[in-house]
Amino acid sequence: MNVNPEEFAGQTVFVTGAGRGIAAAVAHAFAARGAMVGVCDINAGAVDETVKSIRAAGGKAIACPADVSDEAMVTRAVDAMVAEWGKVDLLVNAAGSYGKAFRRTHETPVDEWNGVFASNVTGTFLCAKAVIPHMLEAGGGRIINFSSNAGRSVSPLLGCSYTAAKTAVIGITRHLAHEYASAGIRVNTIAPGPVDGARVADLLDADHPMDDLRQKIPLGRLAQSEDIVGVVLFLASERAGFMTGAIVDVSGGLVLA
Repeated sequence: MNVNPEEFAGQTVFVTGAGRGIAAAVAHAFAARGAMVGVCDINAGAVDETVKSIRAAGGKAIACPADVSDEAMVTRAVDAMVAEWGKVDLLVNAAGSYGKAFRRTHETPVDEWNGVFASNVTGTFLCAKAVIPHMLEAGGGRIINFSSNAGRSVSPLLGCSYTAAKTAVIGITRHLAHEYASAGIRVNTIAPGPVDGARVADLLDADHPMDDLRQKIPLGRLAQSEDIVGVVLFLASERAGFMTGAIVDVSGGLVLA
């Protein structure tokens, strides 16, 4: 992936779930392109590791640990970023938990359901609520929400709770895009398919091998982190300046238009 170290120079980006995985890769990618990154995750140790790694590569980042389902923690995290850099140009809502793999709906505990909704739905709402006043004051901004192929179809892997939560994220995107377009705030959703990494590998078992999952994807492979990061960078850029309220499927054909 080509890197322009000035592409997002002077811009601030708040990335949730950035202690590991795709969200950490997103945080690194923005920092490599000149952005100042607020790294948010429920795991404070993982936050520190991402910040340390970004700084070691010459980027700018601060730790903003928070449970995104806790309004007070989210407010403190966003306030820390504003205190450091004075603004929030871009929010990437990538945090989101899930329950036990292959759990049937009638066997799903309510606590599990509530936890999935707290991180994916309430977290998306609370982070948007915290940054929008700063974006309104600045005259605009961008929000990129992470849904999933589950929100566009169903998730046999992660069950009804995940399907419903990721569908709700699309609804939040649609509403925010409509409500704040006139204020210069663009809100879009990325809907990734399964990503090749520890998260998916840990969910599969002998009865549901990786090869079976690959065969269900028309392009014949799982996504790599750069497949997802590249679309996030596009949605954050002026190349997507006339896009708001959109859903971008990055699923290898698992979801078809």
